[in-house]
Amino acid sequence: MPSKKRRPIYSGAITLLSAIGRICRSPIILAWLFAIGGVVVLAAMSVPKLRAMRIAAADVKVSFQDPPVWLDASLLLELKDVARIHLAKAPVGREGLTLTIDALQTTGWFSDIQQVRWISSNQAVVDASFLIPYAKVLDADGIIFIDVHGRCLPTRVGSIVKPNYHFITLFNPQFQRPQRSGLQWNGGDVVDGLSLLKCIYDKPWASQVSSINLARWVENKSLTMVTKTPSNFIWGSAPGEERALEALVEQKIDRLNHLNTKYGLIDQGSSTEFDLTDTSQIIRR
Repeated sequence: MPSKKRRPIYSGAITLLSAIGRICRSPIILAWLFAIGGVVVLAAMSVPKLRAMRIAAADVKVSFQDPPVWLDASLLLELKDVARIHLAKAPVGREGLTLTIDALQTTGWFSDIQQVRWISSNQAVVDASFLIPYAKVLDADGIIFIDVHGRCLPTRVGSIVKPNYHFITLFNPQFQRPQRSGLQWNGGDVVDGLSLLKCIYDKPWASQVSSINLARWVENKSLTMVTKTPSNFIWGSAPGEERALEALVEQKIDRLNHLNTKYGLIDQGSSTEFDLTDTSQIIRR
């Protein structure tokens, strides 16, 4: 009796093995089996590798693609630390890169962050465009840098630019600074001050100018340059906005060039006031 009961079991096993053998002889099915097996093996290999890539923030190395030459080394190091901390939180996949871009953008030092990418297991590169300081503005809260469009840069304890760069300061602005960095300063006086800076920044005597006084702008749209001596040069209207019977920007520049060539200093080393608005000559008061 027992031998009779085992025959169907043996027969079923033989049938099953025979069916598997026929399936395995099919090239299409074999290809699928190999593909599935490969995926399983790769997944098993990647899990320990992903876990091994968890690294401390101190071990992450960050560099910026072509950082500006004017940028102070302490500020660059501070921004690298911001990136390093966020990259270490999620070193695998896009999450860490996205977190890092958001964190760097929040600092306010960038006009655009194009990309953050890993170049090795512990090295990352940031490709970003910085807000470029063009001038300083002095208001009731102190000095702040603005870019060529009048957008405010952030403030910090410590240097922002290297000490060998000269920036002209706009002072007595009509309005206070914006509430946060990246916003444009309100007021036509700052806009006109920047317009004047664009005319003089490439002149050989520009480094002799320390500041531009905006105090008279509200009254008559007039700007005054102040030299290091100090002397006051009444510039008058913003370039291209001259009033009737006011010297044009080209005349004003030519006269200042002549003074610099003749005396070596546009104010001739004396503390006084010069009026550049007259159509025929510079008037010394």
